[in-house]
Amino acid sequence: MSKTSVGLIEPAYNHILSLIMTQQLQPGQKIPETKIAEQFGISRTPVRDAMRQLANEGLIEIFPNRFALVKQYSADEIREIGTLRVSFDTTAVKLASLYGSRADFLHLVELAEKCSNALGAHDRLTQIQYDCDFHLELAKISRNDLLVKFQKELYLRVQFILLTHPNSVTDELKHARQHFEIAEALMNYDEDSATNIIISHLTESYDLKDQYPSDFFSSYERPASPKPSK
Repeated sequence: MSKTSVGLIEPAYNHILSLIMTQQLQPGQKIPETKIAEQFGISRTPVRDAMRQLANEGLIEIFPNRFALVKQYSADEIREIGTLRVSFDTTAVKLASLYGSRADFLHLVELAEKCSNALGAHDRLTQIQYDCDFHLELAKISRNDLLVKFQKELYLRVQFILLTHPNSVTDELKHARQHFEIAEALMNYDEDSATNIIISHLTESYDLKDQYPSDFFSSYERPASPKPSK
């Protein structure tokens, strides 16, 4: 693909992504392909390329030679993503407890603060972005490139689902505080507590507690190990 083609695709991609994330386009709505092409003064080909990229990222469904729709996730699909997230994040916690530095964990605290501030400002989109940034940063601290890749592939799906589907979290403030608790547990080398907190955090987000046995996710409700003496 030429640099010129890429240059035409990017603005169309960013525009469609913005329409979806600001909920100007709702799940199930058609993507106005012709209108977008006319708006940017380009052919429909780069618009279609942009839509294919968004389809690969889980935000659009394409029906060849017909139309494209904003993705509608079923409850089962959301639970599948939630199950993956718990598995990925518990692995990230275990690896972060081995490889993470105090500076890494302080950066998690910074992201937790930004997420909490956005919640206080009732800025849902920004809150969700920092929430996802927190979990992606946790993967980066794990020093496992494949885990980071998988988390990045879920990133937009997670943002989209949190924006467009009913939230099963009953206490948003408590939920936001759990980010701080995870970072603090990691700074205290308390892997068990960090793991249990993140499992509780995500199983509530995706309403998974009644989907699996209570011990399905490792360390779930397991008593935390004592903190090392100072």
